[in-house]
Amino acid sequence: MTFDVGHVLRRVRNEVARLGGSPEALGGDFLDGGEDSLPRWRPVTPPLERKAAYTLGELLAYSDEAFIENAYMAILRRRPDEGGGRALTEALRSGQLTKIGALGELRWSAEGMLYQTHIDGLLVPYTFFKWSRKRLIGPALRWAHAVLRLGDMPRRAAAGEAAQSRETRELGRLVNTLSLATEARLAHVESWVDAATIAAREEARTEKTLFERLARVEAWIDAQAAEKAASESREQALAPLYVRFEEAFRGAPDLIRQRALPYLGMVQAAGLGTAAAPIVDVGCGNGEWLELLRDHGLVGRGIDTNATFVQSCRARGLDAMEGDALALLASMPDESVGAVTGMHIAEHLPFPVLVQLVDECRRVIRPGGMLILETPNPENLLVASHYFYFDPTHRNPLPPLALQWLAGERGFEHVTIERLTIGREIQAPPLLPEDAAGAASINVMLSLLHAAPDYAIVARRGQ
Repeated sequence: MTFDVGHVLRRVRNEVARLGGSPEALGGDFLDGGEDSLPRWRPVTPPLERKAAYTLGELLAYSDEAFIENAYMAILRRRPDEGGGRALTEALRSGQLTKIGALGELRWSAEGMLYQTHIDGLLVPYTFFKWSRKRLIGPALRWAHAVLRLGDMPRRAAAGEAAQSRETRELGRLVNTLSLATEARLAHVESWVDAATIAAREEARTEKTLFERLARVEAWIDAQAAEKAASESREQALAPLYVRFEEAFRGAPDLIRQRALPYLGMVQAAGLGTAAAPIVDVGCGNGEWLELLRDHGLVGRGIDTNATFVQSCRARGLDAMEGDALALLASMPDESVGAVTGMHIAEHLPFPVLVQLVDECRRVIRPGGMLILETPNPENLLVASHYFYFDPTHRNPLPPLALQWLAGERGFEHVTIERLTIGREIQAPPLLPEDAAGAASINVMLSLLHAAPDYAIVARRGQ
């Protein structure tokens, strides 16, 4: 049997990572080297510091793209946008615009006037620059300016030569460093190859060759992949059972639609649910929320791993996809949806997966869009101690402040907690009158039974 060692090594790394393992656990033979990356070229002149005011000389010290980038950061407090930065750079290179002109255009643009960055020494030369571009007097002004600058030409030439020399010396130093680093790495590779050859010979003597080890690893990977496929198959076989479980305990479809009504007003007020800003429902289940959106003329799409739920949604004309939510969200373009909703999905996920889900939602939601995650409320004592565990697929309750913090930490804005009671029965005895014996202490406990059974965090994607 013939093995392609490179192919097998790549497959080992990829398959172990796909199955949730760590490639490092296989040892150094299976990894792509551990050396630090080679040196990179850096400009001799360091980036400009962020300040309230600058001198003209500080900005003119840079050239070409570095000049444009530092001018944007100093004046507009941001990096150049692709179109604007490229246009200014091309204008400089073609001679249509000078550095003075570029600085003035940025400083006295509408955006530049918002920041009012002071550049000492810019006003007079920029005024001259504008007048020198006038049709009639411009040529005369440019000629006079050139004559006046003749005396300063040797100094400017010397400064330019010095700057060029510094860059040349830096490039030479970098080439020498790269040469030495490359020689060192080649020596390391040669020593590794020699050591591997000796080790392979030793293993051949003890009937433990590298190929045999790789074959065993491949067999292990295949077994793990088969076990994962079998596990997924077993989960799918239980899909109809879970549907019947939800029908028995979750409530009638009309009740589920009633519970989702508050979200309808939220997405309508935000102008979401259009063809350009559809609403994606993660863990759509039987599709009651999707039906509510459709009945009010809004565009909604569902995702669920349960094939029975997906088939039920499609049979009623709803747009639903079967598959893993993270994988399907990852396939969507950036800023392509108006909102992502997840009704009772967060409590099913391990925390690292929940963080990934929030991150993917922020990526696909357009600016101004919305994330809504509803989950059982552990502030309610009966929910936290009993009703939460009715669903055997639940992992652990999520306190409202923790889920609110997570959404804000991962980049969402205006994250609020909505405690939900509409369409939800609260089974709790009434609070005692204030003048009743022991009311102050007993009512503290009773209030835990009166808390909303569910809550949702509602978060906005910033501009």
